[in-house]
Amino acid sequence: MDIGYSPEAIAFRDEIRGLLAKNLPTGWPGVGALPPAERERAAAQWRKLLADRGLLAVSWPREYGGGGRTALEHLVLTEELARAGVPGRTENDLAGIDLLGNTMLAVGSEEQKRRFLPRIISGEDRWCQGFSEPEAGSDLASVRTRAVLDGDQWVINGQKIWTSGGPTANWIFVLARTDPTVSRHRGLSILLVPIDQPGVTVRPIVNAAGHASFSEVFFTDARARATDVLGGPAAAGAQR
Repeated sequence: MDIGYSPEAIAFRDEIRGLLAKNLPTGWPGVGALPPAERERAAAQWRKLLADRGLLAVSWPREYGGGGRTALEHLVLTEELARAGVPGRTENDLAGIDLLGNTMLAVGSEEQKRRFLPRIISGEDRWCQGFSEPEAGSDLASVRTRAVLDGDQWVINGQKIWTSGGPTANWIFVLARTDPTVSRHRGLSILLVPIDQPGVTVRPIVNAAGHASFSEVFFTDARARATDVLGGPAAAGAQR
C-alpha cells in the first residue's frame, strides 16, 4: 500500500537505512534467529543506539525526552527496523514506552510526565505491567489486589502473575481495587509502584529452556505515594 510518504519522511527513511547499514554486522540473521541470551544483548545494544539518537520514543514530545517526530516518521522507523530484523525495544520498553508511557502522555498528570517519561527513555526506570492475577486474566474486573489510602500513601496487598519483564524491572504499574464499595467494573486504579521496597517480592517464572522473562509479583503492605495514581489523585477509582 502506497500511503504517499512526504519528502521529509523519505529523507528520514534514508537516514534510518544509513544508520542500519552502518551498524548491522555482515550476515545479520535478524533478532528472531538469535538464542534468548544473544537476543537480549542485541536488544540492549540497539536500545542504547536508538536512545542516543533520539529514536527510542521517536514521536514523544522533546520536552519529555522524546524525538519530537511525526506519527508518519514513527511508522517509517518501525517499518525499517522490522525490515532489517532489528529490535526496537527491550521487553521492559514494551511496558514502559508502548503501554505506560503512551498512556501517561494521554492521561497522566504534568508532574508524572516530567518525572517519569525521561527516565523511561534513559533506561533508569524499567517498567513491567501488573494486571494479570491467578484468578483474573482476561477478566480484569476480577482483580483481587487491593490498595487502601493511608495518609499520603497507598498500602497495597495482592499478587500478580505472568508479569512480562518482571525479573528486570524496578517499577511496576499495578491495577488494583481502590474502592470496593462500587461495582466490580469500577473502583479500579493504576498505581505506580517502586519494586525495590520491602513489601514487594518478585519470583521469576523459569521456562523449560531455563529462561525467565515472566514473573510472579507479591505485594505485602507495599507502598506507593498517594499522588502516584496514573492521572493524578483525582483519577483514583476511575479506571474501568
